[in-house]
Parts: sequence; C-alpha cells; structure tokens
Amino acid sequence: MPDEQTMRGVFAVPTTPFDADGEQSIKVLLTGIDRALEAGVGGFLCLGATGEALALSSEEREAQIRAVVEAVAGRAHVVVGCMAYSPAEMTALIAQAKSWGADAAMITPPFYGGLEPDAAVAALRAVMSASELPVMVYNNPHSTGTDLRPEHLAALQDTGAFWSVKETSGEASRIRELRDALDESVEVFAGADGIAFEGFTQGASGWVAASAWLLPRECQRLWELCRDGEWAAALDLWNGLSSPLAQIEGSSAFISLIKQTLSRRGAEQGPVRPPLPTASPAEVESVLSAIAGMEGEGAHA
Repeated sequence: MPDEQTMRGVFAVPTTPFDADGEQSIKVLLTGIDRALEAGVGGFLCLGATGEALALSSEEREAQIRAVVEAVAGRAHVVVGCMAYSPAEMTALIAQAKSWGADAAMITPPFYGGLEPDAAVAALRAVMSASELPVMVYNNPHSTGTDLRPEHLAALQDTGAFWSVKETSGEASRIRELRDALDESVEVFAGADGIAFEGFTQGASGWVAASAWLLPRECQRLWELCRDGEWAAALDLWNGLSSPLAQIEGSSAFISLIKQTLSRRGAEQGPVRPPLPTASPAEVESVLSAIAGMEGEGAHA
C-alpha cells in the first residue's frame, strides 16, 4: 500500500454506473478505475456526491468499496465519503470503511442544520478524535450551509486524524490562507474543478477531481506540470481543459452531465437516480464539443 505521506496529487471521483435494470454496474465502474490508474492518479474518492452516495443502499456501498479496493490493489489510495447528520453515524461509517479496506475517510459538517462554525467544529472534533482512519474534511458551504474558514480548521489539528482539507468555498485566496494556517502535515486539496490551476498556484498539494473520472490523463498531467513548476506548459493545458471543466462545474445537473458525456465516449453509465436532475442534450453536446476542441489542440501541440 502507498505510504501515507504520498496521499496527495489527483484523486479521481468515480460515478456510480447503473445498468438497464437500475442496478449499479461494478464491471463498468472497474473499467473506469483501470483507466484512471493507467493515467497515474494518486487515489480515488468514492461515495461522494458525484458517486450518488445518498442514493445507494448500505449493501451497494459495501459492494462498491470492496470491489474498488480489490481492483486498486494498493496502487493508489481509496477514500470513502462518510457524510451523515450525526457524529455517531459518521463514526460508524468510518469504521465500516476501514473494514472494507479503505485508506481514508471524507466527512463534512452535519448538513441541513445550518450550524454555526463553532458547532460544526465541535461535531467534527468528536468524529475525528474517534476516527480509525485519516480524515479529509470537506468544506462545502453550498451543500452544508457552513463555511469552515482556516481558523476553524486549524482548531482540529490536535485530533490526530486530520489528513487533509477539500476546499470548495470559491473564495479567491482561500487555499493560500489554508496553507498559511495549517501545519505542513495537513494536505490542502482543490475541490472545485474550475479553480484547480489557481489552487495549485496557491500551494494546493492535491486535487479532488470529478473531471479526472472523465479526463484522467489531462487532469493528472496538469497536476504533474504544476508540481514540477512547469507553469507555462501547465497554463497552456489549463486554457484548453478549463472550458469543459467550467461547463460541468457550472451545471446543476453536473453528475448527469459527467455520466452522459462518459456514455457518449463509450463508457455507458446509465442515468442518475431520482431526484437528481438530468442534463439536457444541448449541455452534453457543448461539453463534448469543448473536449473535442481541447483534444484537437493537443494533437497539434
């Protein structure tokens, strides 16, 4: 298994493919895992929003993670989304993830309650202090109603389980502020695909990327160029890559958009489970056109 110190870089976020009967298709999922591994990604973040985690049964969750862990076979890290309303439930989900072979867990502040940051930090502290796995804290104010600023996250560094932050507030300088506020032992991941390049310029040590499930080679290459300080080449790549990423990121039906785009490119995903919205044909065509333009430019570079 990779050393814990290598838990950085691109972490692809898998979709959950469904077959014609509406059942999850582990076979299609593992085809995507192999494709991303060939591109060199550092890990996978399963059972997040993109994976439609809240639409899956406990049995489906377990089947998915056990299959992914077996397929990855130590070549990358497997992180499992363990989001829930109560700290006790999050703790139980982390223990499950460990029993399935996961390397780390991702949690958010308890959602729906609209907690003030201090209350959210107290809830996260209870989970992280008891965690059996390294923890990624996902700052997603849009979904949770709570924005965990750098000073709030810094207060969790003594829990012993704080591996990383997935940052998606959209604040222009937030990743730099996090890097300044947190110890070097805590990784900072760009969590919004549309600001990955900007995040790398501010010191992000990784990228949790739904787009890396769709375009793993390009996303991994961007990370490598930024990691190695090849900023001019990275910017050239980003100027092409950012167009399809921005369209996906800006859509309320982004999960459907990723799945439909993958299906049109030969990896049939099936639909999203209701009540998630379905992307329009025009949205799908626009993303496919942007990808084709990017790939055409790359062929002539």
